[in-house]
Amino acid sequence: MRVRSAAAVLAAVLFAMPAVAKDKVEPAVNADTKETFAAVSTWVRKEMVDGGRYGELSSSERRTVDAKLDEMGALLDKHGTVAQMTDADKTQMFNDQEQVNSMLSKRDGDRMICKNVAPIGSHIPVKTCKTAREIAQDQHNVNQFMNDRAQLTQKRGGN
Repeated sequence: MRVRSAAAVLAAVLFAMPAVAKDKVEPAVNADTKETFAAVSTWVRKEMVDGGRYGELSSSERRTVDAKLDEMGALLDKHGTVAQMTDADKTQMFNDQEQVNSMLSKRDGDRMICKNVAPIGSHIPVKTCKTAREIAQDQHNVNQFMNDRAQLTQKRGGN
């Protein structure tokens, strides 16, 4: 029973990733063997680069995620499957997963954020949803616009 629940936790907790963009193929999320874990950890590492799904991770968070993925990989290399792990190793695997999952979900550029906002000229709030990446891009665009306007104003004032 413990073996089955540990395998379910391994498969569901860390690697239950929401669907990615339509043109991307999501890797297998069943990571109860070292082979399936290798595919998932390779995908996660690829998505941690700038512009990737987890590109907003800080350098220290990336190092931590890499280290934890290495630790989990070493446990699976040692035992082959979660089912063959000792209770102590299963606990370590679970704790590593929780830490990685927490960091990745917090920095997931594809997570949806919804707000109720009253549009200009109305008092009736409308629910709008955007991904974290879209919100960050919108903020970048506003900052760029403001900087461009400030430079234009300075040039006009200096003439």
